[in-house]
Amino acid sequence: MAAEMSSEGTQISRARVVLAVAIILLLALLVALVVVFMNLIKPAGLPQGEQAADKLRWERSMYGFGPSPDEQLLLPSSVAIAPNGDVYATDPMRARVMVFRPDGTFRRLLHTGAGGTGKGQFIRPEAIDIDREGDVYIADSWANKIIVFDAAGRYVREWPVDVQARGVGVTDDRVYVLDVGKVLVFDKQGNRLSAFGERGPAPGQIDAYQGITGRDGFIYVAEPFNKRISVFTEKGDIEWVVPSGRAKRSGPSREATGTDSSASDAVPGHRWDLPQDLVFDAAGRLIVVDAFRFEIAVVDPKTGKAQAVFGEFGRNEGQFYYPTSIDYDPARDWFAVADTNNNRIQIVRIPGSANPGAAALWRASSSPYRYLAVPFMLMLLAIALGLWSVRGGLRRGIFTEGVA
Repeated sequence: MAAEMSSEGTQISRARVVLAVAIILLLALLVALVVVFMNLIKPAGLPQGEQAADKLRWERSMYGFGPSPDEQLLLPSSVAIAPNGDVYATDPMRARVMVFRPDGTFRRLLHTGAGGTGKGQFIRPEAIDIDREGDVYIADSWANKIIVFDAAGRYVREWPVDVQARGVGVTDDRVYVLDVGKVLVFDKQGNRLSAFGERGPAPGQIDAYQGITGRDGFIYVAEPFNKRISVFTEKGDIEWVVPSGRAKRSGPSREATGTDSSASDAVPGHRWDLPQDLVFDAAGRLIVVDAFRFEIAVVDPKTGKAQAVFGEFGRNEGQFYYPTSIDYDPARDWFAVADTNNNRIQIVRIPGSANPGAAALWRASSSPYRYLAVPFMLMLLAIALGLWSVRGGLRRGIFTEGVA
């Protein structure tokens, strides 16, 4: 009886080993087939080939929600990205905001009470920004107020400002409002905390209308008419101004790139022509869009010096025609750009913008080879099962029976 049980146990153990080996071979074959398949075709939506180390990479463009002119963006002036990846684009001439999903498909229109001056109504949504909770802050430059909606598009609150609200930037606990020569600082409930500035070309004066953001207690302003970037404390003290010389007033053009005082002195030959908007990326760099240079510039936030530039003039995808606004999505490591005179929002990537640790994780989750994770884990499980079976067999003397 004992001999029969021992023989049965031996057969079961051998069957387990054979089964484990078969599973390993099948999974190895599956992995090989998947690798071959991934090399033969590229999944939809994935970039064809690797991004060059010094190139801008276009992902997609968003033009509207239908084929008719009324369903298309018309000179979008501002763009913002929500925590869930939704892209908001102002359509100021039609008093509305378009909302797109991260994949570029249209989600909805935000135009509750558009065209009026009452509560929840707006006339010209000039600029837009979104906080970490997903609340949407709109600067209405004609109604002189800030209007707040939640992530579902419901009206939350609003407050008046005593300037023409052309720019808005939101941090964890601050709302910065920009007019051509003045900065206003509010808390998120609309309580005014401070104000400073006067219009002019001298360092410390301001001549701007949209680009404003805050970080670590400093306020960063893109001054298109002064052709420079300025950084202030909340009391209005200057941290730095680049370029530091007195601005020369001249009509902007592709050729008219300013005077010697407007050079950044970091990227050879780089000058500001019309820096419109700015945002921080996950690597802590200041990213500035220059409308009249049709480019995105990477700036050292401590010195104001340009480190790299990306982009070129054109109407093709990945090119710009008077871009006026930019925002960054740290989860997807890409930028949304309001490509104003091309009547579209473009999603682009530039090198070095991600947090190194987060970038590795995102690349892994975005890579087409992520589909190999499950069979790879199963293969590891099968190997462990096989080793366990072999170990059990050795303990029982299965592989040494018959040896004197």
